[in-house]
Amino acid sequence: MARMLLLRSVTCLLLLITTACSQTEQAQQVKFSGFLSDYSKLGPGGPGDPLFIYINPAVDFRGYPKAMVEPVTIWRSQDADPGSVSPRELSHLATSLEAWIYKALRREGITPVKEPGPGVMRIRAALTEAQQSSVKMDLLTSFIPLPSTSKLATGTRAFVGKASIEGEMTDSQTGELLGAMVDRRAGSRMPQRHDNSWHDVEQAFRFWSDRFAYRLCRLRGSGYCVQP
Repeated sequence: MARMLLLRSVTCLLLLITTACSQTEQAQQVKFSGFLSDYSKLGPGGPGDPLFIYINPAVDFRGYPKAMVEPVTIWRSQDADPGSVSPRELSHLATSLEAWIYKALRREGITPVKEPGPGVMRIRAALTEAQQSSVKMDLLTSFIPLPSTSKLATGTRAFVGKASIEGEMTDSQTGELLGAMVDRRAGSRMPQRHDNSWHDVEQAFRFWSDRFAYRLCRLRGSGYCVQP
């Protein structure tokens, strides 16, 4: 056991030197909440993509230098567990996710605007799941992995924070669907030093923001796109 833990720590250290130990990982499954206007066009994502994604192949995204972002909402499916997250915490999470969306837009030189118009995409996003990690158990199981069946049952590991989002981009004037996605992420099992039970969720927001900026860069044909 000690040898396995040492090997795991060395592996993480090597990853930190070259790239970084991923703080979240994609879940194996996600439930649709009903937030999106159309799920029929979604297909399974490939490596680095959300679990489900759609990009309108007829759209030239270079024609959208501006974006209006609707306030991020909290959206649950009817059979979702309401949990014990307070309205104040949910409001904070929605505001945080919205800030990360704006950060991705500004990184790619897309101007945020308040009104629809020519060349303006409308972005809608919803946080459809937000679950805190059990910090003490999370730290413990980072060094003592649980059986793999614990992940198979729920699509994520036990005791880690989890978050699901759904989002879509439309033309602000015509309503044409430009793209849509559904994804779910959870804390990884890499050892982490923190006492914030929302850490995994915030790291998921960061990941989605970085991937959104990268995808926008590729879609707009920018010369140099840095893959996160």
